Amino acid sequence: METSAFPDWRRIGHRIGKGLKDVLDPHPTNPSPSPEERKDQRIRDSFKGLVYFDNFNEVEAWSESDIDPIQQANQPLLFRHSSQVHDDIGSKTKLILCHDYKGGYHDYESVRPDPLSTELYSCKYLQFVDTFIYFSHKLVCVPPPSWSNVLHRNGSKILGTFLIEPQTDDVERLLLKRNGKYLLASRLAEMATGYGFDGWLLNVEKDAPENYPRWSQELTAFILELRGNLGEDKAVIWYDALTVEGDVYYQNGLTLSNRLYAMAADGIFTNYKWTDKHLAATKASATAAGMPSSKIFFGIDVWAQNTNMPGPPRVTYPAEGGGGTNTGLRNPIVQYAHEYPAGSANFFETTFTQAFRPQIDTKSKEKQTVVYLPCVGSQDPLPNLLPFSARDWEEVHKGPITRVLYAELGMGPNPSLTVFTKLAGCYEEAEEQSDPVPLRLFKLNMPCDGSLEARFDLEVKDTSGGTDCGIYLTYMDTSSQSLLIDERCKISPGKHYGNAAIQIPIHHSAGRLVELGIFSDGDPGVSNPLSLMEVSRVVIKPRGLLPKNFKIQNIRVCIRSRDKIQQRRIVWNWVKDPLWEQRWPELMPWSRTTGPFRSFTVHMGGEAVGEAHCLEMPITEEDVQHLDGVTDGIKVQVEGHLFGGDSIRSPAVTVPKAEFEHGCGNRG
Repeated sequence: METSAFPDWRRIGHRIGKGLKDVLDPHPTNPSPSPEERKDQRIRDSFKGLVYFDNFNEVEAWSESDIDPIQQANQPLLFRHSSQVHDDIGSKTKLILCHDYKGGYHDYESVRPDPLSTELYSCKYLQFVDTFIYFSHKLVCVPPPSWSNVLHRNGSKILGTFLIEPQTDDVERLLLKRNGKYLLASRLAEMATGYGFDGWLLNVEKDAPENYPRWSQELTAFILELRGNLGEDKAVIWYDALTVEGDVYYQNGLTLSNRLYAMAADGIFTNYKWTDKHLAATKASATAAGMPSSKIFFGIDVWAQNTNMPGPPRVTYPAEGGGGTNTGLRNPIVQYAHEYPAGSANFFETTFTQAFRPQIDTKSKEKQTVVYLPCVGSQDPLPNLLPFSARDWEEVHKGPITRVLYAELGMGPNPSLTVFTKLAGCYEEAEEQSDPVPLRLFKLNMPCDGSLEARFDLEVKDTSGGTDCGIYLTYMDTSSQSLLIDERCKISPGKHYGNAAIQIPIHHSAGRLVELGIFSDGDPGVSNPLSLMEVSRVVIKPRGLLPKNFKIQNIRVCIRSRDKIQQRRIVWNWVKDPLWEQRWPELMPWSRTTGPFRSFTVHMGGEAVGEAHCLEMPITEEDVQHLDGVTDGIKVQVEGHLFGGDSIRSPAVTVPKAEFEHGCGNRG
């Protein structure tokens, strides 16, 4: 028979400890901002595309009409194909990545961020991430659209956070009803749909109100109603804090004290102090309740076992060497997780854009000062380049002389992937290496029935030696789970291929395309790195899809205002292509806010000044500098980037200088 996780005396001791803490330290070290200061900051952040709510009044007063277009993610979630064609899917764990970075809602996550002196947090290898949670110490944390866009482009779900902390007032309003329905269950679902993300982490870190005897039953009903409002494609994860007994007592696993909430939700995220005993007890508890283990996520605290943190050190699994990004394990944590295929069943696209783009600081007095322009929302799916870690390189150099193929992401203003080869090792083997050397870039899971084509923008360097290189595609017979063939396409050295089309050959009516990469054949003859190929775009999409009649028009300057704050923006519209309006969403990604467009680049005076993922772009002081010396107006042009690599430019229109100063006119 199962029993509650903790005897009453331990729970009583826990309550006494919390009470003593409040007596000994009744005031926070740093005083909190006043309500007026919080409100002003929230409004300023909203004009950066950042949305959060500090109290129940703000949440209850919110409506869908409050949504600003710059606060919405436009990238639809690319659904990862469910067919298990890769042998490692199903044999490794799922991974939730919880963002808890310096309080959250940073300028670099906003829609028009300023350049930085160094790169900040981003996640390159999202092919390993099932779900990403945006966390901040707010009552309601809506993920910035930049994060939602990059997660969706990589096929990962992104959740916001609903957080009740010890200092939160009026917690009983969580279960407030109107017309027999939980008001917040409606609000939270509407926010997820309106802002474009995939659900919520529910984290209640305050004891239940003493005058609310049915709190656990009502809270369970609230979770079920929220899940129903969100729909099947979205999720609710419960955090292991509040128990059904009504107090905050971390279970570090699944127990009778939190199982009711966990089973009402789509899963549970446990506290980080678990041990092997908690794992065994959780397995037994889940089995008894019929709860799949895939819905239980064990927390690992990357800040634990860190002696540089103030206060007593936190301890996470494993006790010896835990904490940090590798959590004390022998290998990077991604080696224990799924590596999901990139793209969807019929679409894949990358320009190898990273979250930060280096550029020369034109404001600096020092020559050639490099700054980093944040572009988190534009980051593309990136290849897993981790296999060649420092340890791997060490082993290669200790072994026999062999040809090595590796790649580096470009650090210049134009994103790309450069492929290198070299000889490595310290002694010769009896048999000479003759087979082509492959470098896998992406796992895929797509049909190879002739319906798709792969398109590449690349340049092969003049190797001036005996080394050939090219692109390979690997196919699998899904009925026998055996590899069929590597289809290789050699490319001539010293030639640039812009958007060169290669049709995926038909190999098997029931087969799948499962891998895309680069190969090298021949002997580089040198131990120094030899640059073979630079790839700047890869697109796989349905054959012959060349829309021509989408248009961008009605460019103007408008003023958006809230309270005493005003913001000028360049605004435009797009016109549908009747021929593709119905067919495109069946074949390609389709945004509910920008239709066939992935993003837009705004040009002023012939110069690209910014990127947008909606039909508006805030105007910065730097943009206005284009008006210096202008008497009549300035030419503005908007370039729309379609899913799949094609671009459409609006006609250049002259916007009068007065509109930048006073707003709102219309142009064709």
